[in-house]
Amino acid sequence: MMPHGRWCVEVVEMQYAADLADPLLDVRNVVESFRSYHVTPPDWDETLRHAIAALSRLQALIQVDIVLPGLLPDLDLLLAGGLDRSPQVVEKVATQVANILDETKIPGPTLEDDDWSFGEANAS
Repeated sequence: MMPHGRWCVEVVEMQYAADLADPLLDVRNVVESFRSYHVTPPDWDETLRHAIAALSRLQALIQVDIVLPGLLPDLDLLLAGGLDRSPQVVEKVATQVANILDETKIPGPTLEDDDWSFGEANAS
């Protein structure tokens, strides 16, 4: 029997992986820029607001809180307190986002594939 969180990740892989990955990549770019280089990207707060909105819309389709427990409240904390005042939250969000992005499989070719085509194209 699979752990409950693992099952949710598999559902995400099949149906909503790309929709989930886009806002998570934006969040990752913000928190990793700050965490790794102590750089606060321009419009970081707007980027996080857009990510929160996208993830909130996805909540109607998938259970974001099961796949990413506590992420939305943590993003709200970062917005309220700023990146520099919440190093533990930045670390938590960075780890959580990195883990789910590692586990999420987006349809299409991967770096390990020999053939990077998306299938045969018909020129009709």
